[in-house]
Amino acid sequence: MFLRIVASALVFGVVGCSSANATAPEDGGVASGHASDAGSHPDATVGAKDAGGVAPVADASSTGDAAQSDAGGANALAAYAVGVQTRTWEDANRPTPANGSEPARGTRTLVSEIWYPTPGAPTASPTRDAPLAPGGPYPLVLFVHGSGSNRTVYSYLTSGLARAGYVVVAADFPLTVMNAPGGSSDLHVSDQVGDLSFMCDQMKAAALAPSDKLRGAVDGLSYAVVGHSTGGTVAQLAAFGGDDALITHDSRVKAVVPLSGDACMFNDAFFAKRSVPILVVNATNDLFVPPENNGLRAFVNTNDPHMLATLIGGSHVNFTDFGIPDWLLSPKPTAPTSPLATTLSTYGDGAACLPVPAASTLAAMPVDTQHALTVHVVGAYLDAQMRHRTGPLTAVTTSGDPAVVFRP
Repeated sequence: MFLRIVASALVFGVVGCSSANATAPEDGGVASGHASDAGSHPDATVGAKDAGGVAPVADASSTGDAAQSDAGGANALAAYAVGVQTRTWEDANRPTPANGSEPARGTRTLVSEIWYPTPGAPTASPTRDAPLAPGGPYPLVLFVHGSGSNRTVYSYLTSGLARAGYVVVAADFPLTVMNAPGGSSDLHVSDQVGDLSFMCDQMKAAALAPSDKLRGAVDGLSYAVVGHSTGGTVAQLAAFGGDDALITHDSRVKAVVPLSGDACMFNDAFFAKRSVPILVVNATNDLFVPPENNGLRAFVNTNDPHMLATLIGGSHVNFTDFGIPDWLLSPKPTAPTSPLATTLSTYGDGAACLPVPAASTLAAMPVDTQHALTVHVVGAYLDAQMRHRTGPLTAVTTSGDPAVVFRP
């Protein structure tokens, strides 16, 4: 699914975004064979909004598992201040395929942004290279961007989850990243499942290194995958794909959350390989990934524990930092002949991608509302799956909010 969100936003000049600097950042140097800290970074304040539904507390740094809002108690998400840093990791054992005019490379480079809890009261924006809050290890969330996007254009969510007590890592994934050499492409997207395993390994190594700024941040024994659009497809591949010629399943994957993730290319049997907890988040007004052919299909074909959350009036691009109507970007839903479907033909023929359903006529959900609901719903679901803390999920699913409909 080719969104090219950032480029389109700049062309149309209609960005209503929660990131102060969401264009593609400069990546910094790469130290071959190990991680390099990119240090000073143009997104130094990563201007993410204070995502709604997370009430601040005076000091939530005492424990990685139980920091709570005084107002909401056991039913509220935790509320930490947030730190952020950038690292570049080089996987010397896995290649980057040729892409258009760009020749193949023998390694894979993953420029990665890391958001994490830091001491002090929550603030509107993360602090670059802040110290890690005591109380770890914290649950690890790996975020996968959509095609033609990058690691920084979901800052409301990545920062929001870190504020709720998670370590969140988002990489610029080879081939699907905006401005990828040879052009952004969904071909070889299954390689990103291996990237996720590698990212978890790098975070585990950092957490064990005596002098690392993130020592003790995670245990490296489990992680959740959250992804948008093509990234949502990768989340589903991480849960249900493999073991086969394309994918080696990583048993450390404990939960996945596809946000408007393409699923119409998968056959029914794909989802039956194993039971991994999945929260499918749909948006009724999505013109890129129609929920009837995709999210609903993923929910119906997966097993318990699974959950469907539908944002009434929500849209595809509003899952990013940008408040751009879907129609303005000339959406073309995934078809059986689309690169995403053809590269994943091992798992199905894409027949469910057609026919494309009629567009919703529901009133559009404001982007700020969609952002706040996404942080709250995803954070509550992850608390239940990664922390076995069910209060926030029970609260959000029984709130009666007409903007979001749940199906357990």
